[in-house]
Amino acid sequence: MGRVTPLLTSLKTLNITYQTPQETLLGTPETLPTTEPATPQIGYTIAEADLPTFSITPYQKKFIATIIGAGKVVTAATIYYRMKKNGVSVNTSSSSVSANNYYTWNCNFYDVAVGDVLELALWSNQTDSNWDYKAYHTRVSRLILLAKPRLLIPCNFAALESRPVLTLGTAQPSSSPAVLYPYHLDKVLPSISAAILYESLYPQDTYGLFRVNYGDYYYSNGSTSARTSPTYRPYYDRGYVPAQLIMRGLRID
Repeated sequence: MGRVTPLLTSLKTLNITYQTPQETLLGTPETLPTTEPATPQIGYTIAEADLPTFSITPYQKKFIATIIGAGKVVTAATIYYRMKKNGVSVNTSSSSVSANNYYTWNCNFYDVAVGDVLELALWSNQTDSNWDYKAYHTRVSRLILLAKPRLLIPCNFAALESRPVLTLGTAQPSSSPAVLYPYHLDKVLPSISAAILYESLYPQDTYGLFRVNYGDYYYSNGSTSARTSPTYRPYYDRGYVPAQLIMRGLRID
């Protein structure tokens, strides 16, 4: 008896649209307290409008959010932070900042959803440190387009973008965007930073088709990077994300 269903699906094009980051630059910097504040200075509640959108609804995905907080020290200082998700501490640490330098905390939250409350508290061991900049953006990771069939022939990462793009203050991204990590059978492939066509990929449940760097691969949940500069504020992390994926599914059941 012949096969009733076709061997291959139609060619599917998934376009991913990322939202413009939320940014705020205070007109007057606020002095940092010398102990952890009871109420974090920076907070965002994730809304549907903050998340990437998809031209085809994916079977599986994880969202990554990053909060950025920045300011300046006068006297050389140690700047502390605490990340919270829905009122629960995710991570806390500190970093030294030289006199008359700006600092930027890039704080990553893995697997966030609409309604989650993300917060960042800042304080200093000096009385003349301040903060005056905050931002927030989201990305997608561990995406699987199809429930079945899973074997993709081919899978074309047709377009990558570098995200986020920040504009307020003296915004400066890190020297080069972080690479993207594709997966086949839950095995990581060589990282990519440009469009690439794979003859076949099989995304499994754990990692899907790819993982982004910040917030998942190297800089996982609760991870942060602290950047300092005499000039740049914010001095921020950015990384490659897929903007378009083109694929066919092969039926092997």
